[in-house]
Amino acid sequence: MAQKPEIVSTTAEPSLSDVRADLDQLRADFAQLIDTLGKTAKHGVKGAKGEASNAAEDVTDWAEGQFLTLRESIREQPITACAIAAGVGVILGQILLRR
Repeated sequence: MAQKPEIVSTTAEPSLSDVRADLDQLRADFAQLIDTLGKTAKHGVKGAKGEASNAAEDVTDWAEGQFLTLRESIREQPITACAIAAGVGVILGQILLRR
């Protein structure tokens, strides 16, 4: 049988300087990626902070409106308000006494 001749090619093997250049490029790419991720995270945090602030203002406005409505209802119907408060107190008392 005929043996296949071994083909040795040195052009396919990267040189040490090529590997170093690739590593340097890879380091630069990673540094840029980390910088971009940092900027993106800061932008996201600022956006979330703004949304949380807006939500807190909305909840505060809603709570103030509910408080004013409740106060008006109590002023218009004080006996009904007292009866409701007493009923809630009795129910909570019964629940707590069952322990």
